[in-house]
Amino acid sequence: MSCYFAFRASDALRDSSLALLDNFERRDPASQSALFVKVAQLFADEIVDVLILNIVSGAESGHSGASVLEQFAGVIKSTVNTLIKQVLGKMNNDELRPLSSYMRERLLILTTAGVTKEYVAFPMPADFHERFRAVLHQGARGEQNQKELLACMEIFTEMAHQAFYDDSMKPIKLGFIGRKVVDIGGAAMRKGSQAATRRLVPAMDGAELKQFSEYFLTMLITV
Repeated sequence: MSCYFAFRASDALRDSSLALLDNFERRDPASQSALFVKVAQLFADEIVDVLILNIVSGAESGHSGASVLEQFAGVIKSTVNTLIKQVLGKMNNDELRPLSSYMRERLLILTTAGVTKEYVAFPMPADFHERFRAVLHQGARGEQNQKELLACMEIFTEMAHQAFYDDSMKPIKLGFIGRKVVDIGGAAMRKGSQAATRRLVPAMDGAELKQFSEYFLTMLITV
């Protein structure tokens, strides 16, 4: 049995991703850079929506942590989308092929009762998956365990950053300056996401805690 963090891909991301991967599988000679930019930007935006903006929408109005997260999300989207366009838009198919393998790894396709669903996902260690689920079940019942929830969210945030940012950048061949930009941007995102998490999670209680916990529980799956 494998454990994942996974969320449903939108129709636009699903269709464009499958088309892109099929083109690489068939070794279509036509340039894939424009489609790759589209897929990568959709991919980045949906990750930000799932991990930040959807959480903000469930937070109490005026919550200082929610405000920080919302501002942080806007900066990430703007920065990453610009980087994607500048870097991937100039690459040929041979340069993009290693990155297509990464995209394939993040796409999880499951068929249950004859229904196929596509997810954006990354694997998680079984022991942490169980630990994370346990504290989220507590929160969903309205039981406060902020110390453990914050500890798990900090670990999860680091896993997500590694899976969705660091791992996506590894296949891309960049010069010294480009790599520095990527590294600096990644470090800022890691620091910002951890700071926002530490500000938001300890203050949650009541209905907000339940909603937050139930939301994340839906994305911890086993196959």
